[in-house]
Amino acid sequence: MVQQLPVVDEEEGGGEDALQMAFFIMPGHALKSLRDELEIQGGDALANDMLYRYGIRCGEGMITRMGMKCDTLEDIASTIPALWAGVGLGRITVDEVTADSIKVRFHESVESLALGKPKEPKCHFTRGYLNGMAASLSGKEFNTEEIKGSEDWAEQVFILKRTADVLTPVVEKPIPKPDVAPAAVAAAAKVTLERGSSYLVENEDPTDAYRFFVDEISRGSQGLCITRDFPNKVRKVYGLAQTPVLWLSNAEAEYAVEPVQLGKLYHKIEDFLKKAESPIVMITGLEYLIVQNNFHSALKFLQLVRDQISIHDSILIASISPSTMGDKDLKLIEREMSPLQAGGG
Repeated sequence: MVQQLPVVDEEEGGGEDALQMAFFIMPGHALKSLRDELEIQGGDALANDMLYRYGIRCGEGMITRMGMKCDTLEDIASTIPALWAGVGLGRITVDEVTADSIKVRFHESVESLALGKPKEPKCHFTRGYLNGMAASLSGKEFNTEEIKGSEDWAEQVFILKRTADVLTPVVEKPIPKPDVAPAAVAAAAKVTLERGSSYLVENEDPTDAYRFFVDEISRGSQGLCITRDFPNKVRKVYGLAQTPVLWLSNAEAEYAVEPVQLGKLYHKIEDFLKKAESPIVMITGLEYLIVQNNFHSALKFLQLVRDQISIHDSILIASISPSTMGDKDLKLIEREMSPLQAGGG
């Protein structure tokens, strides 16, 4: 069943709501120019990833603006072609709907034409747009793949496949007792963290940060753990059976995020905060993100995350090894967050 949800009046809304309601169509030559700029700045791989994530945000925004929800894949398949007619990126038909996927065929793809009908999957903005629409219509996670649609690549086929949502917020009660010293857990429990605040734990070992995080989860918060430690180890040591854990790694895993993909990581945090109730986010090893990127990029990422934490009345706990930082850089990070120590303040 397709549901029409209430839509915010564009004249009444402001700030975040007004931004969600705003909408425009990008010409094909502008899309190509955007891709060219991204390739110049960061290469082909970065351009592909950024266009894909940009497309996702556009698709999500369109569905938010329309105020629609679908209960089944069949409903999504019957809804997307009509909505796509208003996007201005070409014409699509649905080839097939299975238990967990939808196959759509593109005719006169604007992105493909703008790129000169490439002989390989290249329509990453279109792929993201479709993914964002399907995910927003259903409230589920999707992965979208582009494949060859005809011998001369005049047509493209996209397969939207529903995937497991690794960022589903949960209330983990009762949380198993963490495999850490009882005195340390008790010290963390004495600290009261304020919502809408970001905290910095300065220690060579991130254990204290984990303890604060686990204590908040035991009080009913829905947590997201972002770490350099292997997720299965984190779950075992700290008793996080269901809490989503993202691994900062280049490994091929659904729960892994490449540390150089700060934009992707930021949007995953933002998506979690939008879905969660009483959310808390922990990032261990800020120094690793700095090394993998650069200090100014990592600092900007931290500032953006901090702002989202405030907007969503959440809590952020981040750990850093102070011995790896110069005094000036460490002071800049300290300006963005409140110090946090076991047993007090």
